[in-house]
Amino acid sequence: MRILIVAGGTCGHLFPAIRLSEEIGLRHIGEVLFVTSSRIQDRTILRQKNLAFTTFPIIPLQSKNIFSILNFVLRLGVTFLRSLLLLLCFRQEVVIGFGGYISGPILLLASLSKTKTIIHEQNIYPGKTNRILARFVDKVAVTFPETKKYLNRYESKIIISGIPLRKEFKRESIKRDIFSVLIVGGSQGASALNRLVPEAAGLINSERKKEFEVIHISGHRDRDEVIKAYRDKDIKSEVFSFTDEIPKFYNACDFVISRAGAATVSELLFLGKPSILIPYPYAGGHQRLNAAVLRDRGIAVLLEEETLTAEILRDTVIKFMNKDILVEMSGKLKEDTVMDPCDILIKEIVSG
Repeated sequence: MRILIVAGGTCGHLFPAIRLSEEIGLRHIGEVLFVTSSRIQDRTILRQKNLAFTTFPIIPLQSKNIFSILNFVLRLGVTFLRSLLLLLCFRQEVVIGFGGYISGPILLLASLSKTKTIIHEQNIYPGKTNRILARFVDKVAVTFPETKKYLNRYESKIIISGIPLRKEFKRESIKRDIFSVLIVGGSQGASALNRLVPEAAGLINSERKKEFEVIHISGHRDRDEVIKAYRDKDIKSEVFSFTDEIPKFYNACDFVISRAGAATVSELLFLGKPSILIPYPYAGGHQRLNAAVLRDRGIAVLLEEETLTAEILRDTVIKFMNKDILVEMSGKLKEDTVMDPCDILIKEIVSG
């Protein structure tokens, strides 16, 4: 069986797709070829995983000036042509897309050619590409039941699969004598968190500063500034531009301060890890909907970036520096009894 998996643009799209492909390989179901973006990070990750892939030059439309529009249209045209050639040459039986701009052309062409097509939506509120593709594809897999209301026109196609998480994720903790806080801004970091968290930590009194340490995933651009900020405020810290060892850091920390991308929210939910979530406010509000899932289940506090100050964040962090509160929050999460997401998706892939 030949399977095309289309994912890229962000690690939130890419990592669940990689996990699915690994499981397909372990079960000897068929040959997988990835279609991804031309981002260096996407290509590097797939090479490190020894996965076969090809790249398409499509990019999102980032502005409305004439040069950006012409560049987008040119790349879109090339991507449609390359998608058509790939579909003709690879002779796939299934195409599964994990959202984002990279998925659009090839999933559309595959569905029009009557190839079996599946899309996976990680966020509560579906992205623009998946909202368009839902009309054409055979199945729409969603991470959260709450997504169904936004795709009610296609209810007969929807399956609730959850999100495939890396097999390294395990519910275990590393005991430490002090509080350990993990800051995650997504695969490319988050400038607001890079600025606010060191500032808030610096406002904590000297005695309480000795009670905690920070593990901060900053992204490449701000790493040096973040390191300097913690050093200047005499805060014990480890700062990484990027890491593929996030499961280890989750287990090492007591709580998390993070954006609310779908993959991060699913990871926190699976692990039952208390968190302070600061949704990215400029992506159509979908991160706020993601964060609300954890808030409503009692294992997260949701803070809005527009009104957030270092003082508010400091006070929230101090509240989290209480083992009894953290245990109570983790205890509100009931054990998940649903099937493994890979089982659900593979069942759809191999079904006639």
